[in-house]
Amino acid sequence: MNRINYVLLLCGLLGACGGAGSDPPSLAAALQKALSAGDFKAAAELVDMTRAPADVRFAYDDLVLECSSGATCTVATAPLDDAFRAELQADAKKLGADPLAAEGLMVVSSHLVAANGSSSGTMKLPYAKIGGMYKVSSLHLSEAEITRLRGKPSEDLLKEMFAEGIYDNASRERRTDWETAATRIAEDGGEAGKALVQQTAAMAAAVDNKDPDAAMRTGSQWAKIVFSDKEYDGKPIALDKRQRKLRVQSLRMLRDVKVKGAYQLGDDVALVVEARNGIGWIERGAILMSRGSPGWDVSGTKTISYPDK
Repeated sequence: MNRINYVLLLCGLLGACGGAGSDPPSLAAALQKALSAGDFKAAAELVDMTRAPADVRFAYDDLVLECSSGATCTVATAPLDDAFRAELQADAKKLGADPLAAEGLMVVSSHLVAANGSSSGTMKLPYAKIGGMYKVSSLHLSEAEITRLRGKPSEDLLKEMFAEGIYDNASRERRTDWETAATRIAEDGGEAGKALVQQTAAMAAAVDNKDPDAAMRTGSQWAKIVFSDKEYDGKPIALDKRQRKLRVQSLRMLRDVKVKGAYQLGDDVALVVEARNGIGWIERGAILMSRGSPGWDVSGTKTISYPDK
């Protein structure tokens, strides 16, 4: 799911947005101010994060980060059209979410000019009058869906990963025979399992210490790129900007990882894990680790997350 879809999901999972305004223009003005200032706290006050998963919270905060890190963003109101309403209904059905009663849209337009090119985009956030105030609204996962997720075995997610196929470097194709071809190894996942536990623990420490340099040293190739101290053209990136990026990305990072089982096929190991993500929800399922240079790294995930209570 891309970031725009995450934001659409956000607008349902988030439910309501406190302190928005007495009318739609007031809501638009409040959102515009928070985005332009890069004010995470002010932006959070416009959104009810009840039953909103980490990816949704990430999408919203990433929008705040983008609109205050070089992109020019403008917020305007628009009517809720039939096509968008149909999308919301389809998303609710697909995600097992409560129906959404939206009255209109907040349209966020962004334009970014960077050394490696320029980009533009538009995001639509539905709003409604909730508790006497106009607020951004979004799909809320239903209690029934949360109960279903809590009851789904992690082994089922592992089997789904196997069935979808795992890319094989030798054949350059996706292998769908993992369930029969892979070998079950030590429950802790051996070197691959230890690498995941060590990397996630190191990343959690980097997040807690607001240290993007430490994040780059965790052993994750992804982290080296995302938290780099230089732009594409070699220009240094300010520490504050890197720290803000680390804050946003941390929402969907895993902590307290425990490996509960493992299967290996060549240089790939599929781990069954239990953990918590950056917002404190339980996250579990399957994580694929691949051995390369300089070592083991995450190359795929198939997990679910839900509130602890």
